[in-house]
Amino acid sequence: MVVISFDLPPIQELFDEDDIRNMIVGRRQLSTEWEKTIYSPEKPDENWRLVLPFPNTYRNAFSSMCDANAYPHVATSGKLCIFLNGTEGDAEVSEEVRRWVELVGKPVAMKDHLALSFALDYERRKGNPELKQTTIGALRAQAKPYGGSAAGAETRVAADKLVEHCLAFLNEMTCYKSADCVVAMPPSDPTKEYNLPRHLAKEIAAKWGREDLTGHVRTIKARDSIKGVPLAGKLATLLGTIQVDPGVFDKKHVLLVDDLYQSGISMNYCALLLLRAGARKIFGLACEKTCRNDDNVGGRI
Repeated sequence: MVVISFDLPPIQELFDEDDIRNMIVGRRQLSTEWEKTIYSPEKPDENWRLVLPFPNTYRNAFSSMCDANAYPHVATSGKLCIFLNGTEGDAEVSEEVRRWVELVGKPVAMKDHLALSFALDYERRKGNPELKQTTIGALRAQAKPYGGSAAGAETRVAADKLVEHCLAFLNEMTCYKSADCVVAMPPSDPTKEYNLPRHLAKEIAAKWGREDLTGHVRTIKARDSIKGVPLAGKLATLLGTIQVDPGVFDKKHVLLVDDLYQSGISMNYCALLLLRAGARKIFGLACEKTCRNDDNVGGRI
């Protein structure tokens, strides 16, 4: 008897170090940076359709959250077109689809190699460094002290508020529901007593009802921060500095948590190590997306 197994969405595509090395992150917040998503039929025999900036995260989020009979297609421009089969002649798009567009319009979606990759918001409104800080940006700044400052009461209050925002996001974005464990991005300096991603992962796991496996992904060699390193050199800075314990992540769907998403090199490299260790899917969630992808070092938005 032949047994055929089907992998339910979100689908994790395979990738390697060269894919990360050559990655140029795209990011969009539909509500502020995308003029139109829902398109009505232009002819009587045509279907309603959605047009989105790029395929990976949006296609997986749609197929995981909507029961609509749909055909996703990646155009030559790189845009994702989702044709809603059987909607020809409908006066309006379904409420389910409209609600989905509203939900995915709030966070920032990334074009990278993870099955899902979102940040709660930009550091500055609309991803514009000239505008005011977002609520998430302000909380993240309070929750992660720099320059050797100790974590005080205000730090932990802000961190706990970020946890609340993450949980609200996860409960709305049901595409994440198949995650069965949580892992924090390992720090560049593992000797620091307080680490925001670890705090986030611990609290999210406890309150979301998942296992916290952060202790099985560790920094084995302290490294300089890759902030300020040109895009072409970021991966080289990371190679050999993170270790994933064998036998822990077999067939796991991992929620990989970080406080900040910049170039995406760190998160995608850690995701690659988790996949090599047996994980099936990696769902990325960051609190904040920086306004730029390259730390202002000769790259592009």
